[in-house]
Amino acid sequence: MSISLRGSSPVTLTAGILLLSRARSFGIPFSVLVEGDPNTITPVLGPALVHAPVLATCGVGRELGQGALVAVPGPATDPMLMCLAEGGAGEWFEIDASGEGSHPATQAYVALARDPALLARQTTRQFHRLLHTLGVPGEPAVLDLLFNAPAPPLTRLALALRAGRAMTGEGGQSPTRWLSQTLNFPDPLPPGLSGNELLSLWLAGDLDPLLDRLSVRARMDACQWLEGFDSLTKERPQLQVLLSELVELYAVLALLPASSMIPPVDAASDAVATGLARVLGAAGGDVDANRSLCSVFHFLGGRFVDAAPYAIDLGGPEAPEGRTAIWQWFCSGVHSAAEHADPLWRRVMDMDS
Repeated sequence: MSISLRGSSPVTLTAGILLLSRARSFGIPFSVLVEGDPNTITPVLGPALVHAPVLATCGVGRELGQGALVAVPGPATDPMLMCLAEGGAGEWFEIDASGEGSHPATQAYVALARDPALLARQTTRQFHRLLHTLGVPGEPAVLDLLFNAPAPPLTRLALALRAGRAMTGEGGQSPTRWLSQTLNFPDPLPPGLSGNELLSLWLAGDLDPLLDRLSVRARMDACQWLEGFDSLTKERPQLQVLLSELVELYAVLALLPASSMIPPVDAASDAVATGLARVLGAAGGDVDANRSLCSVFHFLGGRFVDAAPYAIDLGGPEAPEGRTAIWQWFCSGVHSAAEHADPLWRRVMDMDS
């Protein structure tokens, strides 16, 4: 019993693997021939992290991953690509694993931490103390997740807490514990305010409704921190983006009741966030996810041939340019193959009967 497919795209390879795996589980002699050249396979390089059940079932990225988490290592100098959506069917974003930061706010934090000035060191210590109470390390990759993830502010905060606590193994306090009880909630801040605009609002007293949501001790710390930024940003304007991002997160947090829970994230996003520490500590190397897919296909008995009669073309677009676009294309092809697998299996069974 056999089937012939055309092309060496991720759609074809994944469909072949799923068919061969199903045949093995039923103990049915089965072969898959692919009309194509394995040397033309488009490289899909790490580092990358995504929750993709079909890809994990095909044995890709399981060396470092767990369950359906696909973790593909790569050179530490290359940005790590991540997607929070199931199967990679969403927006991808970058996290810098080298310690420099990808988002401008993270880069500003790294510059602040390295600044030898006394006020810069004091402001950095205050920020580290805040992170420590949350159970989160001052790791640039976690801050990239906090600032770069394509999600609402509270979701980004929840993801950063999950990632940071997975690294430290500590529980930490909930950020809503610093909020005071009130019946009068502040109005939301206008979006897109710069650091200078926020400092002007603070000096004019217009941020008082937001600051009043904090407990007395937390409000004092926040005002001291704002004073430090007011002085630092005069000579270091790059710090404005860090201030803007952090105040935006707090402004959303201040709309929650005191001691409430941060809304939980979905299973796929949670797996990606907690898997971040695993990938950051992994050995580098040029790992090709598409080549791994091909290796599994060969292992299960699949074969490439120059020509195959009645080969089925499963279609799919050509590989795009750029590593992010290639990963989107790759995961889309894998997902498409899963939809093709059942009809192909029924087609073979009907022909055999």
